[in-house]
Amino acid sequence: MALPRIGSADMTIDQVAARLKGEIAELDDVRIQVPDTVVCRVDPATLKDVAHRVRDIEGCGYEMLNFIAAVDRGDKLEAVYHLYSFVSNSYLELHVGLPRGKAEVDTVSDVWPAADWHEREAWDMMGIKFLGHPDLRRILLRDDFVGHPLRKDYADLVENHPYA
Repeated sequence: MALPRIGSADMTIDQVAARLKGEIAELDDVRIQVPDTVVCRVDPATLKDVAHRVRDIEGCGYEMLNFIAAVDRGDKLEAVYHLYSFVSNSYLELHVGLPRGKAEVDTVSDVWPAADWHEREAWDMMGIKFLGHPDLRRILLRDDFVGHPLRKDYADLVENHPYA
């Protein structure tokens, strides 16, 4: 598949945000981060559907997932999907809030294959479980590591340091 010329949609970031908000009602709190990023919130229950729709939106689809950031907000966890559109030459951040006790959301590795390893890292370091992921296992730490070390409430265990 040949990608279109970068910026060929000839849309301002305000127009991109308005289009996204107008076509995808599930996007909440849509705002602009100057100069080239649209930031919004998505309910975990609608993430998979929204992912397909933002990827496939005619004339400004977000074809590329750059990375997924996992954030500990204290009272909840958050998965932040950083996307890029070649056509509109803009970025989109999808913020998905998750309860600490049950941090689960559907995988988007079938929408953007690059999500595979990013979801594994978010699971490994922060404990966000990606439902339907084809191979959700640790990627940075040992398989027998206990806990998720980037959580603010993480307490290190002796079991995690067998050679100390």
